[in-house]
Amino acid sequence: MHEKGRMDWRLTTFFLMAVLVLAGCASSSDLDATRREVDALRQQVAGLAKANEGARAFTEERLSKLEGDLRNRFETSVKESEGSRTELSTRLEEMQTETRLVQGKLEENAFALSNVNSRVDDVGQQVRQNTGRLDGVDQQVRMMDQQVKALSQQVRALSPAPPAAQPPAQEPSSGGQAPPPSTAQLSAVQTPVVPAPVPAAPPTGPPAASQPAPPPSPPPAVASPTPRPAQQALLPPEDVYRSALNDYTKGNYDLAIAGFRTYIQNYPKTSLVPNAQYWLGESYYSQKNYAQAAEEFDIVIRDYPDSPKVPSALFKQGDAYLQMNDTKRATTVLCDLMTKYPKTREARLARERNIRCSGR
Repeated sequence: MHEKGRMDWRLTTFFLMAVLVLAGCASSSDLDATRREVDALRQQVAGLAKANEGARAFTEERLSKLEGDLRNRFETSVKESEGSRTELSTRLEEMQTETRLVQGKLEENAFALSNVNSRVDDVGQQVRQNTGRLDGVDQQVRMMDQQVKALSQQVRALSPAPPAAQPPAQEPSSGGQAPPPSTAQLSAVQTPVVPAPVPAAPPTGPPAASQPAPPPSPPPAVASPTPRPAQQALLPPEDVYRSALNDYTKGNYDLAIAGFRTYIQNYPKTSLVPNAQYWLGESYYSQKNYAQAAEEFDIVIRDYPDSPKVPSALFKQGDAYLQMNDTKRATTVLCDLMTKYPKTREARLARERNIRCSGR
């Protein structure tokens, strides 16, 4: 600003002097001085023009460098954001796969635990039944013991007098020979022989005791819970479901599909049929057979509305429609999910798809 003021002052002086010269009031020396001043002013103006040119060139160079730096940074930032977004999407898919695997393991463990609990209940019931049967057998044994005691008393009552009641005349005399028995002695000896068949009464007692004997035979019935022919022809339902779920977690989707269909067809009344139907749809989805997967998920939604798998089935069905570029049906399904189950994890994932629902 100071240089500019000086230049303005000198220009004003120059014009005044020029006016004086034109007016004839100035001498030749003044004209020379005026020329020198004009030359000096021209030099200053040329110097200022050069300085301005240098400053402008420096400014343009600096601006071009800043522009290039900003452009490089922006391109680098865009590339990094694209790479991060791709990596994040890949990681998200991996986490979803891991979540499905963990969910399958949890369901398998829960199913195994429920089977163990049911088996424990069955064993407890069998133990109670066996305890009741043992109590009945114990009571029968006590009754038989009482009958045996009664029969023993009857046998003792029917048994002959002890041999000690016989007269001592049977002892040998001092001569070493016993005297011949008299007729009274013979009658006394023969009299007790008549009831001799009575001691055979004890053999008749066992039939009386053997009459209640058949009841102990029920215990073998405890060990005869043989399965029915229909159960022998098929595997247990828990084994079929567990095998199919293991095939799914290992990536054997064809085997998993066959296993889940076998479970649904052979055990349609069990509690895990909705889960088997859902994992059937997941198996088709993993094979990228999105049309068939959407149909299997629709069976879960339509036939098992009270199942906890319905929100997951809705989300996966909508995602299958998105994979088929059927935006209309995908929007309908995902909006239905967000309306009926707004607080679920699946509804939150559906909102992240930026689905626009009418009236929302």
